[in-house]
Amino acid sequence: MNMYAIPPLGVEKQRAQVERRVYLYPGGLWAEAEAGVITTVLGSCVSVCLWDPHAGLGGINHFILPRGGATVSARYGNHALPMLLERVLALGARRETLFACVFGGASVLAGESSGPRLGSRNVATAFEFLEANGIPVLRQDVGGREGRKLTFRTADGGTLVRKL
Repeated sequence: MNMYAIPPLGVEKQRAQVERRVYLYPGGLWAEAEAGVITTVLGSCVSVCLWDPHAGLGGINHFILPRGGATVSARYGNHALPMLLERVLALGARRETLFACVFGGASVLAGESSGPRLGSRNVATAFEFLEANGIPVLRQDVGGREGRKLTFRTADGGTLVRKL
C-alpha cells in the first residue's frame, strides 16, 4: 500500500471548510466572499470567470443566449456579464487587477440555421464585453463541436476543463 495515497488526517475537512463546492446551472451566476470550487457543464453556452489575484476572489456566470430583452436575467450574456462584473467589484475586486477566462461556445446543436451559430455568438458577446471593459483574457477554450465540463477555483483562479 502506498502510504502517500491517503491525505493526512484532517486535510479534506480543512479544505471543505475553506472552499464551498457549487454546481452552477445554466443561467446561473456565482460570486461570493467565501472561496468556492464551481463546476458547470457547457455546450453552446458560455462561462466567463473573473478573478482578481490581489483580492483572492472571483466569480463565474453561465449564460445561454447572447442577448435578452428587458427582463434582466443571467441567462443572457448582455445581462450576465455586467451582473458578474458588478458583483465581483462589490466583493472587493478591483477592475484594474481583474483577469478573465472564457469557456464554451461549442456548436453542439444539430440543425442550426446558416450564419453565425449560437455558440459563436455567445463567445463574441463575452469577448466584446471584456474588451470594452479593459479586462484581459488569461485563458480560453472556446468553439469546436464538443461540450466541456469546467471547474473554477475562485481563491486562486485555477480552471480545469474536460471535453465531453
